[in-house]
Amino acid sequence: MPSPDRPRLELNAGLLSSRPDASGAGISTYVARTLRALAETQADCAPAWQVQVWLNRLEHPGLPFQRRATHWHVRRPIARIMWEQTALPLALRVRRPDLFHGMVNVLPIACPVPSLVTVMDLSFLRTRATVPGPRRRYLQILCGHSARRASRVLAISRATANDVRHYFDVPSSRIEVVPVPAEPQVEAPADSPDFVRSLPDNYLLHLGTLEPRKNLGWLIEAFAAWLEHTGADWHLVLAGAPGWGGEPARLEAAVRRLGLTEKVWFPGWVPPSGMHGLYGRARAVVLPSLLEGFGIPLLDAMTYGVPVLCHDIPSLRELAADSAAWFSVEDFDGLHRYLTRLDRDPDWGVELGRTGRARAAEFSPRRVGSLLWEQYASFL
Repeated sequence: MPSPDRPRLELNAGLLSSRPDASGAGISTYVARTLRALAETQADCAPAWQVQVWLNRLEHPGLPFQRRATHWHVRRPIARIMWEQTALPLALRVRRPDLFHGMVNVLPIACPVPSLVTVMDLSFLRTRATVPGPRRRYLQILCGHSARRASRVLAISRATANDVRHYFDVPSSRIEVVPVPAEPQVEAPADSPDFVRSLPDNYLLHLGTLEPRKNLGWLIEAFAAWLEHTGADWHLVLAGAPGWGGEPARLEAAVRRLGLTEKVWFPGWVPPSGMHGLYGRARAVVLPSLLEGFGIPLLDAMTYGVPVLCHDIPSLRELAADSAAWFSVEDFDGLHRYLTRLDRDPDWGVELGRTGRARAAEFSPRRVGSLLWEQYASFL
C-alpha cells in the first residue's frame, strides 16, 4: 500500500525521444522540459514524493527520477497503444501509486488509480484534414475517453482547455492550465553545425515539423509575393523534420514553381547544438499555423530575443500577448507589412525581441514545475 508519508507518482513519458523523428517533435520537447521542470523544483515543492517515469528507453541523462522501461517497442504506434492499454494498467494495478499522469493525451481505458491527463491540442477535431486518418480516429476515441474519465485534465493553454470543454463536454472544474516551460537559452557551441555556418545573412525562420497544419504552402506563396514586390534580399529557412502525407515534397515543388530554389532552405531537423546559431542569426521567426496547442517555437524565439510574426490564433495570442506582431492568413498584406518594416527599421525588430524575452521569462521551469507539484499535491 502507498505510504502516506511518501506519496508515489508515476508518469507515462513513453513519447520522450532524442531522435530526429517527425512523429511528435513538439510532444517530445514538452515531455522533456516538463520532466526537467519537475526535477528542478521537487526539492522545494515536494521533497517527500517518490517519482517513477515510464520510458521507452532508459538512456535519458539528467533525470533524477526512478526510471522504468516499457520493454515494448513503443515507437511503433500499434505497439505503444497495446502497451498503454494492457501492460501499463496491469502494472498500475499491482504497484498502486497514489497518482498517475498520462503526459500526452491518453490514459489507460481501465486506469485503476487517480489520474491526470495532459491534452496537447485538438487538431484532430479542429483541423481534421491536417491529421492522418488513423491517428485522428485513435485520438477521437482515446483522448476523448481519457479527458472524460480522468480525475483532472491538464491543458497546455487556455485555448486547449476551451476545446476540451467544447468537444468533450468536460466541466471547467476538472480542467487546469499548466503551460510548457521555457528552455534556458542554449550557450553558443564552440563549433556550430555546418548548416548554421552556411546560413545567409537575412532570413525569416520557421521551425517545426513540415506538416499541413503549419500552413507553410501559404507562407512560401506570401514570401514569394513579397520578394517580387520589394526586391528585398531575404531568404526563408523552413527547419524541421519531414511530416506526413507528402507535405515536404509539395513544399519543395512550390519552391521550384515559384523560382525560389536559391531563396528557400530546408535544413531538416535541427539538433540542440544548432539552436543558438539558428535563432541567433534569424531576422525574425514566423508562425502561420492554422492551429497550435501552445506554440513551442514561439516561446523559444522569444527566449532568444528574436522578433516573432504570428498568425492571430488563440493559443499563440495567449502565449505572446503584445510581444509578437499579428497577421491574418486571409491575405498577404499583414505579413508583407511587417516584413517591410523589419527590412527598413531594424530597431523595431530589436524592441519586439526585447519584449518577447521578457514575456518568455514568465514561463520559467520553476514556475511551471511549481504549478505541476501543486496539482499533484491536491490529490493527497
